[in-house]
Parts: sequence; C-alpha cells; structure tokens
Amino acid sequence: MTRASNRYGITREMQAAKVCHDFRVLVPEIFKGKEGVEDNITPASFKEKILTINVENSAWGQEVIMRKEKIITQMNEKAGKEIVQDLRTQLKK
Repeated sequence: MTRASNRYGITREMQAAKVCHDFRVLVPEIFKGKEGVEDNITPASFKEKILTINVENSAWGQEVIMRKEKIITQMNEKAGKEIVQDLRTQLKK
C-alpha cells in the first residue's frame, strides 16, 4: 500500500477493497460456463485474512465451497503473496 494510506490509517480498508475487486475480476474465470455467476456470487467482506462471499442460495454456496482452494490460490497469486487464508459463504440478505 502507499505511504498516504499508512499515514491516514486506511491500509486495511484499501487492502479489503482490492481483495474484493480482485475476487470480482476472477469470478468469471473461475466459474467459466456458469450463467449469472456475477449476480449470484459477490464479495461481502475481507477481514483477518478471511474472504466472505455472498451467495444467492445454497446451490451457489456449494459451487463456491467446491472451488474454495482454487479461489484462495488464485487470489493469492493475483496479490503476489498469501493474503487470503480462508473463505466463507453467507446467504445474501
């Protein structure tokens, strides 16, 4: 992160925003061939190395869990370091 983000104490927020953005970019690639994936799987939050994903229903939650390791690996590769250690799903409210 930048020195400015450190100075203003927003490094964590910037990192969380970047992780969520990276997830949005990777979703179509990870879930190739699945229609409506961008509407049914969205990042909710990133805190303490845990990425929480909103899913439309339990079927989409299962899709995410089946690809959990792949998602974590690709997120860390995109970041260039281990940034995501775990992934959780929750139903959209």
